[in-house]
Amino acid sequence: AVTVSNTGNAAISVFYNQTADSSGKIGSGIATSSVARNAQSNAAFALRRGAASFAAPRALSENYGIPMDDEAGFAYIRALGARDAILGLIVAAFLIGRDRESLGTTLALCALVGAADFAIVATTRGTKAPASLAIHGTGALGLLAVSSLVRAGR
Repeated sequence: AVTVSNTGNAAISVFYNQTADSSGKIGSGIATSSVARNAQSNAAFALRRGAASFAAPRALSENYGIPMDDEAGFAYIRALGARDAILGLIVAAFLIGRDRESLGTTLALCALVGAADFAIVATTRGTKAPASLAIHGTGALGLLAVSSLVRAGR
């Protein structure tokens, strides 16, 4: 089985070691904040999940909460993975560009993806996939929380 963890984000964290000034542009010191680390972690997780969707679509479908075992279904898993990777690249671009307001807005919009994933699993499997529902639900809420902190300048 493939487990997509949310650790090991050195590639993203190298770029994001700044804090925001009053203009919303990021100056020095934010790398030590939990908000910055969480944003880095979200971007790196999305990139790893995207890669895993191509390397192990069956395992990722189980992780998502809707197990599949056919090539047509795997195409959808790969599409989800591509979506996740692109979202990770967008978040990374704002981290690198040091634009706090845009990063906060992007993270809030990414929360919609988690909410949609939750709704899809809930309507497809109901309570048969509680771990997947928890992952999607807490992911969406976590992104909203980080978005709020980023936009508040914390």
